[in-house]
Amino acid sequence: MKADVLIFGIHRTVAWWRYLGQHLGLGKSLVVTDLRGEGDLSVVNYFYAELKRMKRKPDPAFALFTEAQMGDIIVRCRTLRWLEPDLARAMIQAMAIVFDRLLHEVQPRTVLSFPIDRYVNDVVERLAHARGIQYLELTASVVPGMSMLLHRSKLMELKTRPPEELVQRVIQQLATPSFIPSYVPRKSTYTKAKFIRTLGYFRARALAFRGISRIQRDPLNLHYIDAQPYLGHKCRWKDIRIVDLCDPQWQDKMRNFPKEKRVFFGLQLFPEASIDYWINNVELIEHEDLVVDAAKVFSEAGFLVLVKDHPLQFGFRQTELIDRLLAFPNVVLVPYDVGGNQLLELVDINFTCTGTLGLQAALAGKTSIVTDSYYTNQDDFIIFRKREEIKALPERAQADRHKGVNLQERQERIIGKLLRGSFEGDFFSFKDFDDKQPSSFALQLARALGQRLNQLSEQGK
Repeated sequence: MKADVLIFGIHRTVAWWRYLGQHLGLGKSLVVTDLRGEGDLSVVNYFYAELKRMKRKPDPAFALFTEAQMGDIIVRCRTLRWLEPDLARAMIQAMAIVFDRLLHEVQPRTVLSFPIDRYVNDVVERLAHARGIQYLELTASVVPGMSMLLHRSKLMELKTRPPEELVQRVIQQLATPSFIPSYVPRKSTYTKAKFIRTLGYFRARALAFRGISRIQRDPLNLHYIDAQPYLGHKCRWKDIRIVDLCDPQWQDKMRNFPKEKRVFFGLQLFPEASIDYWINNVELIEHEDLVVDAAKVFSEAGFLVLVKDHPLQFGFRQTELIDRLLAFPNVVLVPYDVGGNQLLELVDINFTCTGTLGLQAALAGKTSIVTDSYYTNQDDFIIFRKREEIKALPERAQADRHKGVNLQERQERIIGKLLRGSFEGDFFSFKDFDDKQPSSFALQLARALGQRLNQLSEQGK
């Protein structure tokens, strides 16, 4: 069962991944899933067999991961961290045994997946790394029409300089105030009726998934558990009051502060791969506490903190975070229908962890406070890596405003890096993919992805 490329696929993307693998031009590929009956190989039966064996004959000295590593895997997984710790560790160990055996048998040169967003991917990446196997994550580039490869938030860049004409064209696309990334929803209305429809749909979905998990004899699969409302981060009916917490008078309050004393907090999706798996320091993935700490220091420093939730978080956000933020003076929750770009134009400082707003703020010449991400560099961003650095952020932001910025050079640095890590190809060609009539976009992506993998391989030699 040897293969050159092992692909970890998720529900509704298996046929697309198989097609990509067949057209990479890199030899044989194998699509593996953790869903029963999907992919070239499903690990479900092997997983439960290992759990049963471990229960019958526990192994006190698990060799593949240390206790510290398993703790790190649990705290990063949006589902495992809410399960009973012994069960979570057993799931990690069973999955590790299965995939370690699989990697030994298949001996791939490369493992491909979407960005790591669950413990299974996390386990596979760690095992691949231990065996010296390249693990890469395919996702959409912020550059329209392009894709990129990551490894735990690190952008896999070519060393060659992108054409100057392309750099300038992309600057024009991304640095305009009207730019909206392809993965951000367009205008919508955010009412209590919409909240009820959204939460009602996902509560019904949770019931359906619980039934499917029983039919599939797969009760511990994250695909089904992740939908369940008992997980601690899930929205509740009482959170409908998020609509009332938005301040319709936010502009009047904003006018009482000069632009240089306004800071924009664009909240991210949570839980989210770009927080749980892109941030190295686990203290910083306690996202809500981090945001509250940052809002507190800016409020105490005399700033107006304009908080805006991510539009895709409507119907998913618990109001406790908002209550904690609004308890500070000079903190305002902006209505959902106000655009992020509109708010960026009204402030001099932007705070986010890994969100695209951090990139857009830097391109617009703003002070952009972020954690390490695929788009960051030391020259154009204020990067914090520890919780204790938060208290100094207002002072660092003020100093950054006065250091002077050559905007053209900044934009060329940021866009140049993005383009070194991006390649032509429609990542979203997986949507409604039909393997009987595959789209030309999927073929173009497969060929471009194969070429990029070859380029990275040659560059690494």
